[in-house]
Amino acid sequence: MTPKSDRSSFDLLVEDAGTEGCLGHIPALPGLCFRARNAEEAEAIASDRIVEYAAWLDAEGLADLTPETAEAVGCADAGGSSGLRVVVAEHVAGAPVWESGNAAVLFRYDLRPLDDRSIAARLRFVRRVLDRMRDAVEPLSASDRVGRPAPDRRSIDETLEHVGNCVWWYCSRIDDTLPEPDDLPDEDPLDRIDRLFGVAESHLLSVPYSARATVHVPTRFPTKDPNERWTHTKVCRRQAEHAWIHLCGLKRQVPEIRKE
Repeated sequence: MTPKSDRSSFDLLVEDAGTEGCLGHIPALPGLCFRARNAEEAEAIASDRIVEYAAWLDAEGLADLTPETAEAVGCADAGGSSGLRVVVAEHVAGAPVWESGNAAVLFRYDLRPLDDRSIAARLRFVRRVLDRMRDAVEPLSASDRVGRPAPDRRSIDETLEHVGNCVWWYCSRIDDTLPEPDDLPDEDPLDRIDRLFGVAESHLLSVPYSARATVHVPTRFPTKDPNERWTHTKVCRRQAEHAWIHLCGLKRQVPEIRKE
C-alpha cells in the first residue's frame, strides 16, 4: 500500500503552445495561471507560483475565498512549496493564449458546472484584482497613462480598455444575445471596467445551474478559431485568469513609467 502524502495536492492544467511556451492553470485556485517555457517547467514551478499567489491572498484577506485557497494559504504558511504537491491532470495542445485573439483550450475541468458559492468566490477575486489595478495606476498622470512604452506594447489606458472589453466579452462567449455595452463619452477606463464588471457579475450569477455545463460556440467576436468551444465554467476561469495576468503586468509596468 502506498502511504498517503501529507502534502496538499493541486491539479495542474497545461495549455501547450509548443516552442512558444506553455500556460499553466491551477483551476482550484481562482485566477491562478502562469507562463512557462515548456510543460516540464510548468510542473516544476507550479508550487512556487501557488505560494506567491497564496501570499497575495493572505495579504488581501482572501484566504477564505474557497476551501482550496484556505488550504493553499495554510500550507504555504507552514512549509512553503514543500507542503504542496502538483499533479498534471490535463496536458493539451493550444495556441499562445497570452497573445490577443488566440483561442483558449476547453479542458475537461471546464465541463463541470460551478455552484453559486464557487461563482461568487471567483467574482470576489476578480473584483479585488480590479480594485488593485485601480490602486496601481491612480498615481500616474494622464500623459503617463496614454504613452506607449514601445510601438508594439499597449499604453496603460489601452490595457485598461482591453481589460474592460474582456470583462464583457467573456460573458458573450455563452450568450449571443447579451447586449453590447454602451460607450459613454469621456468615461475613464477604470470606471468603465467597474461598470462592465457589474454587468458580468449579474450575468454569470444568473445562469441556471442546469446550463452551466452547456457547450457554446459563439457567433459574435470570435477568436482566431471560429469553432472555439466555451462553457460557463471556462468563462469564469478565464475571466479571473485574465484579470490576474494583467494585474501582474501593470505592477511591472507602472514602476517603469514612474522612473522615467
